[in-house]
Amino acid sequence: MKKIIVLSLSIIFLFGCLARNIVPRNYFILEYYSHSEKDELRLDEPFDQSVYIEDTKVPRTYNRKQIVVRHFGPRITYSDNNLWGVKLSKIIPNLIKKRFDSYNMFKNTQRELFTSTPDYVIDTSINNIEMYISETFYQARLNIDFTYRKKDTEKPLIIHLANVERVLLKQDFDTFAQTINDIILDEIDKFAAKINIYNTYGPQALIAQENIPLEIDPALVEILDSEEDNSGKGLLLVPAITRTENEPYYKVYDKYGYERSVKIGEALPLMEGTYSIEYGSGNTDQKMTKKNIKVHPRYKTIVEPNWGCLIVQIIDKNRNFAKVIYELFGLEDGESFGSEFPAEVELGEQEKVWVLKPGHYKITINNEPFNTYTDFTTVLIEEGSVQKMTIVMETDEEGNPTNMAGAGILEESFLAASMESLKLSSAIHINGNLNSDNELNEDDPQTTITMNSQLENYLIYDKDPLFYNMKSVIDLGISIGISKTTDTDFRLASDEFDLKNTGIYYFVKDLGFYGRFDVNSHFFDETQYSSKEFYYQKFDENGVALGDSVLSDEIKTKPSFYPIELKEGIGINYRILNLSRANLSFRAGFGIRQSFVEDVFVYDDSETFIDTADVEHRKYFELVSTNTTGTELSLVGDFQLPFNLTYSTDADFYFPFDENDEYTFEWENSFNLNLFKHISLDYKFNLEKLSKDSGIDYLVKEHSLFLRVTYFLR
Repeated sequence: MKKIIVLSLSIIFLFGCLARNIVPRNYFILEYYSHSEKDELRLDEPFDQSVYIEDTKVPRTYNRKQIVVRHFGPRITYSDNNLWGVKLSKIIPNLIKKRFDSYNMFKNTQRELFTSTPDYVIDTSINNIEMYISETFYQARLNIDFTYRKKDTEKPLIIHLANVERVLLKQDFDTFAQTINDIILDEIDKFAAKINIYNTYGPQALIAQENIPLEIDPALVEILDSEEDNSGKGLLLVPAITRTENEPYYKVYDKYGYERSVKIGEALPLMEGTYSIEYGSGNTDQKMTKKNIKVHPRYKTIVEPNWGCLIVQIIDKNRNFAKVIYELFGLEDGESFGSEFPAEVELGEQEKVWVLKPGHYKITINNEPFNTYTDFTTVLIEEGSVQKMTIVMETDEEGNPTNMAGAGILEESFLAASMESLKLSSAIHINGNLNSDNELNEDDPQTTITMNSQLENYLIYDKDPLFYNMKSVIDLGISIGISKTTDTDFRLASDEFDLKNTGIYYFVKDLGFYGRFDVNSHFFDETQYSSKEFYYQKFDENGVALGDSVLSDEIKTKPSFYPIELKEGIGINYRILNLSRANLSFRAGFGIRQSFVEDVFVYDDSETFIDTADVEHRKYFELVSTNTTGTELSLVGDFQLPFNLTYSTDADFYFPFDENDEYTFEWENSFNLNLFKHISLDYKFNLEKLSKDSGIDYLVKEHSLFLRVTYFLR
């Protein structure tokens, strides 16, 4: 059975490692497309010129294998997995030569200077060659200069400047490379048309003057007129200051009044120009506007926030979600911005984000009007800030919300949005028990008062794909025995420190890797008591007596802090349920169990006997430290049941790899029934099967029932 479990886990881990996407490296080339040739550029007789085509000048930013990615602004990145398979400085002049040779443009075109001395030189220089990426669209950009000059002078005869941007119909690097290839060949054609006009009609033919009566071939003019509108696109961004996924939409108008809508926080691609926007919550007359917003090519224009945001959360005193309708009013004019139910975030609902002008606002609940003096609160919205208003509701005996208990901006709301996934809570629980009976003496009843206190701390970080949960519990209690004939007796009733840490990384929706580290110990010496005196003798782990028998009614079995129990584990976590009122997860993985002991003794009842004087003789054997590895299986869940009842369970099974070691398990169950404001009934039922080294070879059952008083520190 153990081997099957270990083998299954190994397969799961191996599958997880192999299932990761291995990103291949892609190499892209630029090549010659004969189908894109234009017949009107092909010459019957070439120009009587010898032309040398220089290598293309490429700036350092682009003179590398990685394709450059620009993010609409000053930031660029290099794609490590999408590379040029050719040198840009070589391939572009090679394409020019092949194009000109195909068009029979010159008597001789050459890429090397060894064959003959050229009459003319063609230079090219790349300024930009990059993929532009935004949230909504991709485009290819090529900015390249072509010059045609005589060999012995730097003064150009013809200059062709190309700055072309084309939106990619498919957002991938294959489409980008092909689009760049098409742009280069198209611009070579336009450069060829200019050379043709220059050599056929003279240099004045390329000067834009209407009074020169030249009869230029219309086909060549058409090629030049096909130059693209290179004004380009830019981005307009109205920033989301709340950093949520439920920002409202705003409207964008161009100079013709054409309207487009986009969610706040999403960049909108627009052609170069001037625009106006309309944004905010409420009716049209309650919204805000901004005009004369200029969008520039290849630039992200960010609108400076002159608004504030409001998020309303409604809970009860137990910090549970309360579904109560609320309405928002402007405090100065009393106009309603609308009513809304709060979002139940644990069910995946998105919180309503109110985008408002700076000023004071009034919030009412339970359909109360603006002029109410009950069930209301006010809030100040400031420019560029977010206010998260928390309203706390009173509840009736059945847990239904009734009226407002309080409201305000809690401390957590001032944290950065990235910290909203971090939750910290602390509480003190006090349990009391009073028991009195006269079973031993009719006239002297024995009264026992047991007081127990617990300090609980929870820290939860939940931001996909990472989840971390830390829980620490310090449990201390005393027992006071009161009798007429004996002195008051103080004893330690409970003493435990428990720390649990669990981290989970979800690589898919409900499946992830987990790691755990648990510590269990105590603070004070542990002593066993008896109503009658008895003899006891201690033995070490080898059965050697550590001293003579001692007559007493108590014995110290554990010193401070020892034993220290550690649990570590890694493996796979599967989230079976993830609802607002029900969470259940199953875990399977590799576990380590460690027990550090020193002067810890356990009672062996098989060695006990009673002598003729009716005195019991006991033997206590010393435990040794252990360190084992094995397979662990866990089931962890929390459930909110009707009638203010909550139930939590934690079942932990451990199967050691050593066949001589027995499996162990711990099953903790806790029921909590909320009776009144800070008072609840707490019942715990635990089952535990320990290893044989512990000296306990039976199933340990623990029941406890307390009337609990709770005070939340945070």
